[in-house]
This record gives sequence, C-alpha cells and structure tokens, in this order.
Amino acid sequence: MEIDASAENRRPEDAKTRGRSPFTFLALCIYIAAFLTGAIVMSFEMLGSRYLGPYFGSGIYTWAALISTVLAALCIGYFLGGSLADRHPSPRVLGATVAIGSAYLLLLPAFADLVLQFFVWHIDDIKLGSIVSALAIMLLPVTLFGMYSPFAIRLLLRSEHNSGVVSGTVYGVSTAGSILGTLGTTFFLIPLIGSRAITLSLGILGIFAGALLVGAAWYGGRHARGGALAVLLVCCELLLQTSPVKAEDPFDSNIRAEMLKRKSGQIAHIESVYNDIFVIKDASILKLAFQWNGWHLPESQVNLADPDDLPMLYPRAMSIAAIYPQDIKRVLVLGLGAGSIPVYLNRFLPDATIDGVELDPGVIDVAKKYFGLRETNSFHLIESDARVFLNRHARPYDLIMVDAFTGSYIPFHLMTKEFYQLVHDRLAPHGVAALNIVPSEKLFDSNVRTLKLVFDNLDFFNSGDKIFSLSNVIVLGRLDPFTEAETLQRAVAAQDRYKFRFDLSQLVAIRRIETPKAPKGEVLTDDFAPANVFDAYGRRYRRQGPAG
Repeated sequence: MEIDASAENRRPEDAKTRGRSPFTFLALCIYIAAFLTGAIVMSFEMLGSRYLGPYFGSGIYTWAALISTVLAALCIGYFLGGSLADRHPSPRVLGATVAIGSAYLLLLPAFADLVLQFFVWHIDDIKLGSIVSALAIMLLPVTLFGMYSPFAIRLLLRSEHNSGVVSGTVYGVSTAGSILGTLGTTFFLIPLIGSRAITLSLGILGIFAGALLVGAAWYGGRHARGGALAVLLVCCELLLQTSPVKAEDPFDSNIRAEMLKRKSGQIAHIESVYNDIFVIKDASILKLAFQWNGWHLPESQVNLADPDDLPMLYPRAMSIAAIYPQDIKRVLVLGLGAGSIPVYLNRFLPDATIDGVELDPGVIDVAKKYFGLRETNSFHLIESDARVFLNRHARPYDLIMVDAFTGSYIPFHLMTKEFYQLVHDRLAPHGVAALNIVPSEKLFDSNVRTLKLVFDNLDFFNSGDKIFSLSNVIVLGRLDPFTEAETLQRAVAAQDRYKFRFDLSQLVAIRRIETPKAPKGEVLTDDFAPANVFDAYGRRYRRQGPAG
C-alpha cells in the first residue's frame, strides 16, 4: 500500500475535508495544463506536415515519419516522466519541463528551415530523410510534453483521489485537448494563419501552462489564483499579438504608410545597371516603370491603401495558375518588379514558400525602399538571372511564374525551347508554369510553337493589360491534362479553398482565349532565337502617355 507522503504536512483544517476528496486549486491547474499539453502535442504533429511538406512532400512517407516520431517521443516521455516524478515530485519541476518544451517551439521557426535544408541536401532517400528530419525538429519538445501525464498522475496521487480516477481523468482531459488541437489546427488555424504564427501560439500556450503549475505550487490559496490570473493575462496579450499574423507580411506597412502620405507625381528616378527606373504615385497607387525609347513602360503597381489589391490586370490572370496544383508548397517568381505578384500570393497562400528572383539589384533596392518589400521566413529575395537560378537549383516548385521583362521585351534566353524545358523540369508533380508573353504577332506565334514542343497542355488567357495597344497573353503550361469544364471546376474549388481577392472562377470564365491551333512562327532555340527582330517586326507602335 502506498503511503500518502503529504499526510504529515497537512494543515489541521485539512482533516475536516477527509472523505470528501477535495478538488484543490493545484489539482485544477494540473488538469488545465494536461488539456493544454495534449492540444499542443497533436497540434504540433499536424503542423509538422507543414514543415516537412515543402522538403519531402506530403505523401505517406512524410506522415509515417511524423506519426512514428510523435509516438516514439511520447514513449520516451512516459518513461522519463514517471522516473523524474518519483525522484522530484514537485509541480515546479513539471512546470519547468513544460516551459522548456514550449521555449523550443518559440525558437523553432528561426532554425527549422536550416535544419530541413541540411537533411534534404545530404540524404537522397526520401524515406530516411523524412524520418531524420522529423526526429530533428519534433523529438525533443514532444518528449518533454510526453512527460506530463505520468508526472501529473504522480502529483495528484498525493491527494485523496484514488489512482483509477486520477489516471483516467488525466488521460481523458489530455485526450480531449488532443482532439481540439487536431481539429482546431487542421480546420481552423492552418487555413487562417501561417505555420510560424501557429508554432509561436503553441509555445505561448505551453509557457502559460508551465507558469500556471509553478505559480500554483509557489503560492497558496488566494495568492496562487492571483498569480495564475496574472500569467494568464500576460499570455493572452502575447497571443493577441501573435495569432492574427498571417505568418509575417512580406512588406513593411510603415514604409507604405509613409508613401501614402506623399503627393502624387514622380517620386524617384533611378538609373540601375540594367534599367532606367521610375517610381510614380497616383493617389493611392504606387507604380514602378521602366523607360524605354521615350516610353514609360509600367512594370508593377501596388495599392498603398489595400495590400490585397492588384491594380494591374495581368497579375490577376497569372494567379489562375493556382487552380491546378493539388497543394501549393513552393512558388518561384522569375521577375520581381515591385513584388505585387509574390506579395499577393503570400497573402492568400501563407503556408507556401515563395522565392522571388530578380536580375537587377536596382529593382530590388527600389522595391524595398519605396514599396516596402522585405524578406520573411516564407518569402525570399534572390538576385540572379532567371535561367542561371534554374540551372543551379534543382528543387521542384508547384508554381513557376515567369514575368521577366527588360523594358518592353523578354530577354531572348528566356524564350527558347531549352529555357522552357528547364522550367518544365523544375515543376513538381501536378505543377504549372505561368508565363507573361509579349503580344507582338510574329514573336507570339514563335513562342507558342516553341512552348507546344515542351508542354503537352497549354491554356491561354487575355491579361487585360495593354502594351502599345496590344494585350499581353498569359500562357499556363500544365503537367496534367484537364478539360475546359474540369478547369472551371478546379477554379471554383481553389477559390473556395484560398479565398483570393480576385475570384479565380470569374477570371477563368472571362479571360480564357482560344488556344492557337497551328502557329506559323519559328521554333526558338538557344542556337536560333531572333527574338528582338520578331518583336520589332510584329509591333504596331502607338505612342502612349507615360505610365505615371
């Protein structure tokens, strides 16, 4: 028979409650923390797929690695928790254990990508790589949280509850928290906020649970309630600051607010190595334009008062590409401008990693200084030629968007069969490439003919924007075949899933144009690509006013 270790320390008034199994404040705190730790463990397991998915996919191997890691961590935690509880049966020790695991979660977003990149580059076997990666980022915190239940049962058995009721209640409350963590994360949090914000929120909840246990043990009676309330208020304040963040916005709202206060007109003129760049403000619209042969050619525009707006029409048409992949984890944007496309995608695909590649460092500087563009954990700015980047990086993308204009034209080496094949090869299964194509007739025909040699499935959409009275065309190169009816169905489903500002189903319906049957242009190759000649030959120049 186990001897109640606390019997000799009971105060006289405790004798009055014998036989009534008092539900102490400490017991209440232990059960609350059990619920929270159970929710954190399962929420973190579901969230693990968002960490591993971009590197190892979201297939059966990834989920097997995640589930096995969590089970292994809980197994270790149960043994360690029981052993530690017998040696140091104190709520302070249990609270410190929970707090350490929670602190790990607060730090995880800062180093997770580095760890996962290391393993994906050094382990070719996707099965082994996913298991090792899951162990690297999940084993420690889940083990610490797994120590909770046996430790909590040991603490509660010091009261007059019998062991069956205590153990059943602890595991029942913890499992209820696990159900909430699973459903809440999957159905609510992941569609609402980014993985980084969810991880930080879980860390803050864990800190609260640990502080609650330490506070309940340190103080007694009314002091414990007051201390716990103070900790709760502090953690609620931290959650309010963290939870609404859709990951981290890829732009500095303070810079945009300052630009919004500026008067309309030309803001800046910068001569970079590659371009003659103008920044022009028109009410709340800030424009980036290149000067070419006396014209100001609009490259990118943002609405300073509305971060979800796309003032130019062609980025809206390019967003149609999001309807095809089954799950969008990685996006590559070749050609940055002011960053309107990657910012828009980041706002509505907060869990996707977006790489923005720009050749001109002057454009990147302008985008940062005047448009507030900035890098985040999920948005990367890369100074490189588009083709050089594709040659040097073999990791696949679900979406590749090619919007690489220099002045009024696309560099010839980004319009050849070899380049399009490179784009094709860098697409993940079910991936799609979106290309903003020059509208001049002869060059357009040559582009289409060349694209048809690489992509079996092409869709064409009118961008709505005009250059020299001609509308650019957005071409989507798909790996999967879909009928026109299936495309519209996918557009409706994708819009319902991602909630884009500009309805994908409406864009598909009004922007789709007929696929050219047998274009007569030349096949463009690295050896033969007279793009500039075809471009000039096919245009009908009509001088327009400046973009500003």
